[in-house]
Amino acid sequence: MALWGRGLQEGTRGASIVGAGLVLSVAGSSPTEAAPLADRPHGNVMGDGLRGLVSPPDPTAGQVCAGPETLQGIDVSYYQGNIDWNAVAADGITFAWVRVSHSTQFFDPQFDANLAGARAAGIHTGVYQYFEPQEDPIAQAQFLLDHMGPLQPGDMPPMIDVESSDTVAPGPYADAIRAWLDHVEAATGVPPIIYTGYYYWNDNVGTDEFIDHPLWIANYNPGCPLIPDYWDTWTFHQYCACESIAGIAGAVDGDTFNGNLDDLMGLSVGSGVCGDGSCTFGEDPYECPADCPPCGVIGPDGGTIDDGDACMELHGPLEYWREEAAGQGGSLRWTHATDFDAPSNYAIWRLYFEESGLYSVEVHIQQPYGETQNAAYRIDHAGGQTVEMVDQSAEAGWVSLGDLMFEAGTDHSVRIDDDTGESVDLEVMIVADALRVTRLDGGSVDDTAGETGLDPDGGTSSGVGDEDGLPGGTGSTGGGGSDTFASPGQNDDGGGCGCRSHGGTSGWAWSLLLGIAAVRRRRTRRFG
Repeated sequence: MALWGRGLQEGTRGASIVGAGLVLSVAGSSPTEAAPLADRPHGNVMGDGLRGLVSPPDPTAGQVCAGPETLQGIDVSYYQGNIDWNAVAADGITFAWVRVSHSTQFFDPQFDANLAGARAAGIHTGVYQYFEPQEDPIAQAQFLLDHMGPLQPGDMPPMIDVESSDTVAPGPYADAIRAWLDHVEAATGVPPIIYTGYYYWNDNVGTDEFIDHPLWIANYNPGCPLIPDYWDTWTFHQYCACESIAGIAGAVDGDTFNGNLDDLMGLSVGSGVCGDGSCTFGEDPYECPADCPPCGVIGPDGGTIDDGDACMELHGPLEYWREEAAGQGGSLRWTHATDFDAPSNYAIWRLYFEESGLYSVEVHIQQPYGETQNAAYRIDHAGGQTVEMVDQSAEAGWVSLGDLMFEAGTDHSVRIDDDTGESVDLEVMIVADALRVTRLDGGSVDDTAGETGLDPDGGTSSGVGDEDGLPGGTGSTGGGGSDTFASPGQNDDGGGCGCRSHGGTSGWAWSLLLGIAAVRRRRTRRFG
């Protein structure tokens, strides 16, 4: 049976209800202790963890009734077992939320089946995560994003379940919630939904900082739930754990949406129209650059993307990426190579070309930070994907990855992973510094070699230092000079993206973070 809402069953009038470790009786009375819920071997679901609720002098003052139109929905988890989603849809269910996890502690084994089944049945589907404020909020948010994958048209925004019994002080609690919300919104383009209870929010979080996020209130008072003091209204209401829905064995949580189908679609993601000025799921820099500007544009002659620029992304646990004041532009990043089955930390250089053409591709390697002998650079280009193996330990300066065709306005990239096959116990360093592309078949070529990325004799520079004798330094040749991508707002071409590419290309604002994967791991040596 779904227990999403147990412990958030606050403010029921005229009847006693059992919460997570407490009983709330008639409105205005104080909660009394009751037997706690059994431990969850498969993680908590929404409502399981509330403790210490306090009744206000007049809880009816916080009641907000539903509008004239509502829609019926449910929330589910592993505890519902196998669900016949077509039968659920036929029983009038318009929306459903499925649990992805209890923080990072437990991944719901029924999540993938529930997400796919609800979508296939035409149900507007969202995902939620039981949040633990004492754990890393970014790791929890990324765990949800990794398992959720790209949202699809008609999907609902992700939801954070705020009700943990392992609370922290209100200030740090709000900070943790904000970190989770910001991380998920940056990746999805939509503000997540907050699920909580009247007493719980007032007592444990107590802030109006998040009232711009839709409120999902858990309150077993059909029609007119109590909502926290800080919101004026509610968007979703979990009103009981008592619904009998076709296709689900046993009772399931009943939920109400405060509005009609048009209102629900307005909240859903992926339904944006290119040109409306809003970058929503379903739109990206390649299909709709007007709404979703790319991180930067490479001009007709090429350019350089350095670490720290918007178009260079570091993925995986950030504590395993180390920054050094060395390399191209005065900084580089490195991590340890591993023999894991899948990449944990990896770097991606995003390539968005203004003009199609043939370009040389080079990476900058600075010693002593390049120790791996098995660096695999995966290059997505016009012809597909090329993997170029580089022995970083034998290189210094600019190293060629080949001459390849790239298409304008297409999703091209270069990626390097840490799973090189070298034992993590050896602590072999793998460096990710700058990447440079140089036009070979045309474009407006400058006379200055350092500005165009070309040697004075017309060939590409590779594996050599600059004129000042420092590999990848700031000399006038071979080091990329002024053709790098700066951070947004730093002396760019006026567009705010930080682009300083060749040919006077206008800048683009960085507004889209793509989904990333972060896999936890242990390392034997601490950085620092």
